[in-house]
Amino acid sequence: MRPLDPFVRWLARVRAPIQTKLLVALGVLAVLLTALGVIGLVVLGQANARAERLVELQLRTAAYRDLSLATTTQLSALAEAVALQEPAVIDAAVRQIGLTGYSIDRVRSIDTEDTDLVARVAGAQAELALVTNGTLDLLSAGRIAEAKRAQATDVIPAAERLDRLTNELVNRADAEVAQGVSDTRDAYTRSQIVVVAFAGASLLFALLLGLAIALSIIGPLRAIGARVGRIAEGDFTGQLRVENRDELGTLAANVDRMGDQLSVLYQQLGTRAADDERLRLARDLHDLLGHSLSLITIKSQLARRLLVPDDSPAALEVADIERVARQSLQDVRHAVDGYRQPSFAAALVGAQAALDAAGIHSTIEQAAGTLPTGVDTALAWAVSEGVTNVIRHSRAGACSIRLTRDGGEARLEITDNGAPSGTNTTGNGLRGLRERAAARGGRVDAGPLPQGGFRVQIFVPL
Repeated sequence: MRPLDPFVRWLARVRAPIQTKLLVALGVLAVLLTALGVIGLVVLGQANARAERLVELQLRTAAYRDLSLATTTQLSALAEAVALQEPAVIDAAVRQIGLTGYSIDRVRSIDTEDTDLVARVAGAQAELALVTNGTLDLLSAGRIAEAKRAQATDVIPAAERLDRLTNELVNRADAEVAQGVSDTRDAYTRSQIVVVAFAGASLLFALLLGLAIALSIIGPLRAIGARVGRIAEGDFTGQLRVENRDELGTLAANVDRMGDQLSVLYQQLGTRAADDERLRLARDLHDLLGHSLSLITIKSQLARRLLVPDDSPAALEVADIERVARQSLQDVRHAVDGYRQPSFAAALVGAQAALDAAGIHSTIEQAAGTLPTGVDTALAWAVSEGVTNVIRHSRAGACSIRLTRDGGEARLEITDNGAPSGTNTTGNGLRGLRERAAARGGRVDAGPLPQGGFRVQIFVPL
């Protein structure tokens, strides 16, 4: 048994349409993609925060180093002023003290956690600026020896103290930068593992879900296809075993039912084949002779009424009697030989001519288009028999013939407005119609209408 088989069987037993199962699967995939996107956004946010932290640490380190450099430059300017004792050099040293003050202001403006140390650095820088300015004032006053003594006893110790504090700031900042880089690298590795693991798990789950749904559909379809193939070959044995409770389960049940019905039908056709062949000749003879002899009777009666001094119409009707008689004889011969296959179009023309000759107004509608040969022939017999019944039995003044296509079957409707016959006995004509329709898998509905008249409906599968 495959690992997915229990899940496939569970999906098959879920009582839901296939489209609902597919929509649920798509919904699960959408949730997984959304979750992956959210995780990606969280990882990107964390990476952005770490990058901003590193930038901040680097700015702090740069500010601390600038302060250290400015302090060193200040000491160099003071040493140069003491050595040269020139006013321009002394002024440059004074300006450098101001630049060092700018550097300490920049350090103070940076958001840092080392506020105490920064305050101590600022105090040390202020002290250094004070003693440096005093030394420069002594130089400006020409008190060289006192200036050198102040440089050695006051400026250098203050500078060394400021340098120690500044180096401590720089070292802390460098340590934080190194730790931040290490944390960023570790976080990036963890983020990669989380994203790749979730994406891989989501992809695997999506593939398994898609495979399970496909197997729950493809398996039954293959079984149904094989069953239909056996039915097409004439093998009606066996039953489908499909566990699906969706459209595929319904289809499998319908295929089994169709196979059973076809098996019964084939058995019935085998036993009825001989009977149908024996009845065919009798039915054809009745239909043809009844129709043709009815026309001969009507034409004869009409010819008798037209025998007046102006015998030109009578001569025409007598000629029609001869033509119908000849055609009737040919029809009988063809029916006996099994050759005659009347067309529906020709039957309509003959029916309209017969109704006109009987003084019955006819309305004909053909809205079914081209029909298969067997259906066309069956409906041709039906319209001939139906019109014959109208002429012989209805005493109608109007008759409508309407052929339509309704889904997978053709529907022929023959309606008249004649008086009821007063008998419920089914004549040979209607019996022949039912037999012909049943031979094509169709049916016949016939009966009086509530508002008067009679209607015959013949339904034949296409």
